[in-house]
Amino acid sequence: MNYGMPLDLTGVRWLFFDLGYTLINEDGAAMGRLAQVSDALGQHGIEASPADLRAELEAASARFDPNPFRSLLLPFTDDEDVIAFVRSSGRYPKELESPYPQTLPLLKRLHSEYKLGVIANQPPGTQERLTQYGMAHYFDVCVSSGDVGISKPDAAIFHLALEHAACAPSESVMIGDRLDNDIRPAKALGFRTVRVLQGPGRLQQPRNAAETPDATAANLDGVATLFGSV
Repeated sequence: MNYGMPLDLTGVRWLFFDLGYTLINEDGAAMGRLAQVSDALGQHGIEASPADLRAELEAASARFDPNPFRSLLLPFTDDEDVIAFVRSSGRYPKELESPYPQTLPLLKRLHSEYKLGVIANQPPGTQERLTQYGMAHYFDVCVSSGDVGISKPDAAIFHLALEHAACAPSESVMIGDRLDNDIRPAKALGFRTVRVLQGPGRLQQPRNAAETPDATAANLDGVATLFGSV
């Protein structure tokens, strides 16, 4: 399902993708981490189920909170020692992430018509993880915050991707799930933008024209339809 006007693809050569909740389903890893947080809070006599924490995480995302992990703890505790303990307990189980079922078929189709790139906030080792997922060969450019030391929404990470791709923003589309990290900064530079309504970012509502994507897709099947790959 798509929303709004058809996407104008005149002159487009490059499609840049976010990863988390765009091509990669992070739900398993997120719930695994929230289970750790729930256990850590329980050690301090604080009751908060993973589902409770997930609800707070989604609420933080909906209000464009820049630090949602810290914010999700505040309804349960404001004790800095407890917060520090929780943050240091366990780790984010990235191995529980996986591509959405539509990801590889979509990339295969789009790769035959466009150059593809990644602009993502990810820890170091993104290229290796893309290889493990069987999708690295579809991307000619991969710019990841953990590898380059710049994070979205900083315009510099978008400029770096454009430099590597040797293309202009007017020749590019940014596809992502978040209005704050993907749509707004890319649109400000002159990219065309596609929002995918997946993950907590789906709860964000555009507050102005700068945050309004050129097209919106309910999922990756909707992205395929936008680009004529059906």
